[in-house]
Amino acid sequence: MQNQSIDKTVPPIVPLYDTWGGKKSAGRWCIVPPFDFTNLSTQFVNAWYINSTIGTIDAFDELARVWKVFFSPSSESDIKGVVLEWQPGSSYEEYIEHLLKAIREYPAAIEELAMQVELLVFVRTEESPHQPIRAWVRFLGELLICGGLEYGEPDFCFSVHHTLFYPFSYHNSADNSELYSLNQPLLENALRRWEERFGSISEVEGLKGIYEYGFKPKEEWAAKSTNSYFDSNDCSLL
Repeated sequence: MQNQSIDKTVPPIVPLYDTWGGKKSAGRWCIVPPFDFTNLSTQFVNAWYINSTIGTIDAFDELARVWKVFFSPSSESDIKGVVLEWQPGSSYEEYIEHLLKAIREYPAAIEELAMQVELLVFVRTEESPHQPIRAWVRFLGELLICGGLEYGEPDFCFSVHHTLFYPFSYHNSADNSELYSLNQPLLENALRRWEERFGSISEVEGLKGIYEYGFKPKEEWAAKSTNSYFDSNDCSLL
C-alpha cells in the first residue's frame, strides 16, 4: 500500500501562513459510487468500508497520510465509535493495518468513517521563508466515507479548509501563484487517481474557480461563483 519513495514516518512541520491561510469550506470534492446496502450483514458492510478505505488511502498516497480516524455505527446503535490516532515516528504501515483490523472486528455495521490527513505539500517555513520546501503539514485535509442502512447510498468526500491550492490568499488577496503552481498538480493527481478507483467526481463545492480536480487558474475562472457552503445533510466531519 505504501509508496516506498515517500517517507511516511517524518513528523509534520509548522509552515508559514504567508500567501495562504485558513478558509472554512474552501473546497470539497465528492464521489457517489453505486452500492446497495439493503439486507447486508455487518460483516459485508464493514468489508465494504475496508475496501473503500484501502482504495482511498492508495489513491491519495502521494499527497496524504492519515493521522486520525473516527468511525461509528448508525445513531440507533448503542455501540460506541472508535478513534485511532497515529504518532509520527511510529510505523505508518502498522497503523493502517491496525485501522483495517479494527474495522474488520467492529461489532456493528459502520455508517461513517472520517480520516483527518496530513498533506505532503510545498510551503515556506521560518527556516526557508523564500524557497518553498515539500513537507508534511497537519490539519490540511479530511477524507470522509459514508454509507449504510441508515445513511443510504455511499458518499466519498475530500475537503480542505485553507487556500494552499488557491491562486491567492482569501483574506488579504496576497499572490499565492508560486505555491498554487507547485501544489495544484499534486491535488489534481490525487483526485484523478481517486476517480479512477471509484467513479467520476460528481459534486464540487467551494471557492470561486473550483472544478473537479482542484482550482483553476484565476484567468480561467467562470463569471459565476460556485456555492461555498456544505450541504447540512452531509454526515459530519471530524
